[in-house]
Amino acid sequence: MEDQNREKEAEVKAQYLKQYMTSEARYRLNNLKMVRADLATTIENRIVQLAINGELKHPVTDEELKSLLMRMQEGKRDFKIYY
Repeated sequence: MEDQNREKEAEVKAQYLKQYMTSEARYRLNNLKMVRADLATTIENRIVQLAINGELKHPVTDEELKSLLMRMQEGKRDFKIYY
C-alpha cells in the first residue's frame, strides 16, 4: 500500500514537472540528479509546490533553472586547499 502511494506521488510529481518545465530545463535537472540528487529533489519539490499554488505563470526555462541553481549555491563555494 505504501509503495503504491509513493508510486502515485512520483507520477503526479513527474506530471507537474513535465507541464511546468521546458524540455531543456528537465534535461538539466535530470543531469543534476545524477550528481546531486538531494539538490535536484529540493528543486523538483519547489517547482511542484509553486505549480500547485498557482504561482507559475509559464514553464520554467533552462535559463531560469540555471539562475535558480546559482542563487542556491551562493555562499557555498568555499574551497579550502590543505598542503
